[in-house]
Amino acid sequence: MGFLNKFGGSKEDAPNKTTIVQVRGSLNGLFASESKEIRDLFGKILDVAEQSLRGVLFIAPEEFGFKKMLTKEEIDFWFRRVSLALVAYSYCFFYVEEQSPSAQYSFNKFWQRMLDSYNKIFNENVTIDVVDHYAAGMIEESKKKFSKSGNEKQALRLMLKDYTTLAGELLEKIWHENVNQKALDDLQNHKPGENTRAYDLTAQKIVLLGRGIWETHLEIVAPFLPNLMTEYKI
Repeated sequence: MGFLNKFGGSKEDAPNKTTIVQVRGSLNGLFASESKEIRDLFGKILDVAEQSLRGVLFIAPEEFGFKKMLTKEEIDFWFRRVSLALVAYSYCFFYVEEQSPSAQYSFNKFWQRMLDSYNKIFNENVTIDVVDHYAAGMIEESKKKFSKSGNEKQALRLMLKDYTTLAGELLEKIWHENVNQKALDDLQNHKPGENTRAYDLTAQKIVLLGRGIWETHLEIVAPFLPNLMTEYKI
């Protein structure tokens, strides 16, 4: 399940496992009374957040230094930020720059409901601007279509831009590690198919986190979205 879950596995340590279950359970309770589409979408999103965190803590190679005893607050932060980024990714999954006014209205109304639900679940006050923050690369790609025109290097650069935004926040808040300039330079110069082992370790961590979350999103959330949007006539 996802890039992070392809490594050979060490056993989960009981304290982190228990805290993850506790945090996930408390979040499930917060949206239990929401409409079915809200419960369905956020259930999938939280699945990605949980599975990717387990991959980081229990399966990622030792040299990355991810293995530590996390506090409840740190695990809660992971769920908050990964879930918010996944809402932004899901928005971009259907983003079309040119839509009829009625279609654009329905689209924006639906995703505003999703953001309202996120705010209710996590007691935050985020706006649609969060899409520009976590998915700026995806939005630029949807407009300029580098991947379709065969410009793989530029498409990869935009993907790494989004990886860096989310992974940088996770590294700083949970592992107290800032993204250094050497890591940014390595990612800026990364070429399609190039091995990252010679990169700065922080750059390798960004790729591991960003790709792991993104690939798990593609496996769990993305296949669910077309039916969701069709069912609710968006």
